Amino acid sequence: MAALKGLGHGGRDALAVKQLKSLNLDWHYTWRSRAVTTDPPFVPMVRDAGDLQENAHRYVTEALPVTGAEHLLGFNEPDLKGQANMTTGKAVDLWPQLEAFGLRLGSPATIKPDAWWLGEFMRKAKSKGLRIDFMTMHCYGWPKASDFLRKVTELHERYDRPVWVTEYAVADWKATASTPNRYSREQVRDFMTETVEGMRAMPYVERFAWKTRATSDPKMGTSALFHADGTLTSVGRLYATL
Repeated sequence: MAALKGLGHGGRDALAVKQLKSLNLDWHYTWRSRAVTTDPPFVPMVRDAGDLQENAHRYVTEALPVTGAEHLLGFNEPDLKGQANMTTGKAVDLWPQLEAFGLRLGSPATIKPDAWWLGEFMRKAKSKGLRIDFMTMHCYGWPKASDFLRKVTELHERYDRPVWVTEYAVADWKATASTPNRYSREQVRDFMTETVEGMRAMPYVERFAWKTRATSDPKMGTSALFHADGTLTSVGRLYATL
């Protein structure tokens, strides 16, 4: 089965639902345990330790008759202070609580697929017999599809598990308000087309999700799917067709 197209979207209003529907998605997630819509289908996430303390297990399991969720995404960027922000030891200690959801379980998503944090977590998880059913990854950078696809393959081969690319886009990390982004929307569209085609040819890639920011964002504005009014950019229109 070819990889399913998705999106991470943190919106909680009618505009968010309209945007999700405009992209012809197979699935979406919100970086949280609660859904804003089930059309397209929703995949819950336990973003951090706080989600567990705030009854994420109850929210997910009580909503199962409506969401029909079969998968659960693990901690979001635990190696970043502004995100899940936890040691590998803490993540391993908490992991049995994620297993207890009874859903197919994705690895923590680190800031890049070859992050030291992920390697250490996977070693500790293996030693304790913990369950990780598929690997998740984030990847941002220059618009060279072959480099991106190589990283996807390397993640699969390193851990011998299916892969979900839960965040990816073209980003110019050197861009600022006064230093223009080096990558054009045309380059982004070419990259998107090639990477989607490439991932769908990989039998071990199950799902992927583009990451969008505002068009005004200096680093990722050319990767934006939506204009400020919620309508699709040229990149968004392309993603809707793929």
